[in-house]
Amino acid sequence: MTDFGVAERRILSYFKAGTMIMLKGKELIVKEVGKPTCPQGEPKTDIYVLTTDGTEIKISYKKENADFLENKTNAVRAEQLFGSNWRGIIEHSTEGISDQFRKRMLIYKEKLQRTEKGAITLGWKFELLNKAGGDLSGKMDLTYQQVYDVYAGTNLSDDKRNASVNGRIIENSGVADYILVTDDVSSAQDIIDQMYTIDEYIRKHPDIYFVCKALNYRTFAKKYDGNRPLAVQVDWSVNNGKLSSELVFDKPLEMNGDVMAKRLLRCLEFLKIKTTDDIDGDNANMDNVNE
Repeated sequence: MTDFGVAERRILSYFKAGTMIMLKGKELIVKEVGKPTCPQGEPKTDIYVLTTDGTEIKISYKKENADFLENKTNAVRAEQLFGSNWRGIIEHSTEGISDQFRKRMLIYKEKLQRTEKGAITLGWKFELLNKAGGDLSGKMDLTYQQVYDVYAGTNLSDDKRNASVNGRIIENSGVADYILVTDDVSSAQDIIDQMYTIDEYIRKHPDIYFVCKALNYRTFAKKYDGNRPLAVQVDWSVNNGKLSSELVFDKPLEMNGDVMAKRLLRCLEFLKIKTTDDIDGDNANMDNVNE
């Protein structure tokens, strides 16, 4: 399967200056093409085309096997995507599948599927997909406008909206108007023919899904995979001399991996637990332990 960057560069290469294209029955000549960029993160537009008459074609590109819409969701990004009620939207989503969270193992004395032996869960990251993604997944309860904002990037910060194209800032260049989902293109016109407006795409694919993925502290390696904001946190504590846990749903993306790891490590140090091999019924509540 072609790498995304290679596929993206291939698409850019078809829009050479002077190339003629037909868009909505109008003949246009390509003047400039580029990839919008910003200092941190990414705008929604992947392919920016400017024609000689001033028409802008701003395309968000995804490969056919792409699932993720947002895979590094933090509080700032969530507000840009969902608006001022972003906390309520995420909390409503995760609490809707709270039973699934409570069924999950939190301490892995043995390897289980892709979770390695020695893992202790700190919480779950929040990601957006275009389809359901397992047990800790569900459909987002969003308005049409909120779905539109997710795909187009309408509410992105100024540096992502007004991105840099070929070395200069172009207003709203980072806000996409079209979506292209394909692995197979052969010309600039083929790309134009295959792309959808954001509105057309949403009417065909109206649903956005969330998935929560565990961030685990690995006791044997003494590490975890990044200081990611957590939509649901595991609040570790020592109660009656035993390692105990409580799931926190009402502080979405307010606490991150570093904070939750420090809490866990204080508990492990107090109980003289170095790895999950040291955990048993004498020093831990065993309800969410796989053995």
